[in-house]
Amino acid sequence: MEDLKVDIEIKVPHLSENMESGKITQWHVTEGQNIEKGSVLCDVTVNKMSFEIYSDFKGILTKINFPAGSEVKPGDVVAVISQTDSKIEVSTVNKEEVFEYKEYDVAVIGGGPGGYVAAIKAAKKGAKVALFEKDKLGGTCLNRGCIPTKAYARVAEVYNILNKAFEFGFDLSINSFDYSKAVKRKDSIVSELVDGINALLKANGVDLYYAKAEIDKNKNITFGENKIKAKNIIIATGSAPAKLPINGIKSKNVLNSDSILDMAQLPESLCIIGGGVIGMEFAFIMNQFGVKVYVVEMMNNILPLLDKEVSSYIKREATKRGIKIYISSTVEEIEDEESGGSIVVIKSKDDIKRIYADKVFVSIGRKLNTDIGEVKDLLEFDRKAIKIDNSMKTNIDGIYAVGDVTGKLMLAHVASAQGEAAVNNIFGVETVLDYMKIPAAVFTEPEVGYFGYTEDEAREKYNNIKIGKFSFKHNGRAKTYGETDGFAKIIVSEDDKVLGAWVVGNDASELIHIISTSCQSGADIRSIEKAVYAHPTKGETIMEAVKDIFGAAIHKV
Repeated sequence: MEDLKVDIEIKVPHLSENMESGKITQWHVTEGQNIEKGSVLCDVTVNKMSFEIYSDFKGILTKINFPAGSEVKPGDVVAVISQTDSKIEVSTVNKEEVFEYKEYDVAVIGGGPGGYVAAIKAAKKGAKVALFEKDKLGGTCLNRGCIPTKAYARVAEVYNILNKAFEFGFDLSINSFDYSKAVKRKDSIVSELVDGINALLKANGVDLYYAKAEIDKNKNITFGENKIKAKNIIIATGSAPAKLPINGIKSKNVLNSDSILDMAQLPESLCIIGGGVIGMEFAFIMNQFGVKVYVVEMMNNILPLLDKEVSSYIKREATKRGIKIYISSTVEEIEDEESGGSIVVIKSKDDIKRIYADKVFVSIGRKLNTDIGEVKDLLEFDRKAIKIDNSMKTNIDGIYAVGDVTGKLMLAHVASAQGEAAVNNIFGVETVLDYMKIPAAVFTEPEVGYFGYTEDEAREKYNNIKIGKFSFKHNGRAKTYGETDGFAKIIVSEDDKVLGAWVVGNDASELIHIISTSCQSGADIRSIEKAVYAHPTKGETIMEAVKDIFGAAIHKV
């Protein structure tokens, strides 16, 4: 694989809520200097407050665009850091400095979407807060999950729109696709958001420690040779890709959900092990990029946790696009080929198939990061997850847990909601989450937005249910946009409680909030039915699906 030169743009984040501009007062680095991750690049003054802009990457500072004394605005590219490695490296600089002993009201371990949100929430309530992060602020979601994949998904979406330009009267031809620019764009977005979190923490007075923290049996937080004490501790250490027991899994061609984002160039073919959410999102992205994609799924359908009608719809769309799917199949072995690729040996009942692919992406398996020191022996676990009650509290007084380590819904926004709930409960404001009403999204093409029970689950639990459906092909706005794939499906009980909602189609990840926010506020389907929607909007598909529950959909026979 050839090395890829990546120029990383360092942009000015929104350093305060009302920031319009600021002034660079000092540069701490010079052009040509080697930069380590976490290095302070420059100071920026906004409304008489001083902020530091950090580098989230290591590399060479090749350009400073604004000298000291310059006025800058959010989004301005103040500097460029260049790397020539085949992947973006994380600095190995030793950050285990010696700090003075401090006591805090709240200490949070883990700077992902659960941890940093909890830290800022607690600080806004007046608490003295410490936040520990051993790698990058934003955690998996921002650096190796939600944001990077959606940056690629948007590129794939734009590519799809360009391919359909003739429908709108344009005569276009796409001569090339520069994948390195998509990588650069992704990295720039991530870097800007990480800088924004850093600025928010600083603005709210949170003490940030770049260190691996552990909790001893006396509830002290230790990191390196240091120790602090906190009245309340929130564990938000997340999860990491797990290694599956497959022969050949250590092949140089095997990628996980971290390393696939570091590819310097696109493979000609990709075999994805696992047809769940991550696997199918990448299947559509890579297919749109022109990669030949194979998906191997152990269950009898892709996206097996979703409503069957929904997962079957996505499977048909994937097949139409040329994605080859093997269901009810297991991977027996991965063999390296002399040509440089790999042979993936799969088994379906007694049938053995051999698939050649340049790269193999293992999209399944997450290991919860529960190795948090001596306190682990005192915590109660629910299987491999830290057991919590409705207030996010563990069995140990003063210790809370949020995010993936709790084994609830392993979603970034759930972690954030748990983080806020934990802080509220610490401050005596009782907050309980109803996980069945929290929406989720799958960024395939088309998208899926959903919450609650599948149709099969609802029938098993409630016996008599009512279902309303409406197709996007009958929606005027969808027709004008040329996005008529998919449908909305609402499942309710006999007493009009919404049990589940499923939307497949363009912008489904946004549309699902129409129903989920109403349900989180306690509305039943009769209340939701009374809503009036703007016309023409895709949201009217939700409106018609709700009316269809009662046989009252206007635009459906």
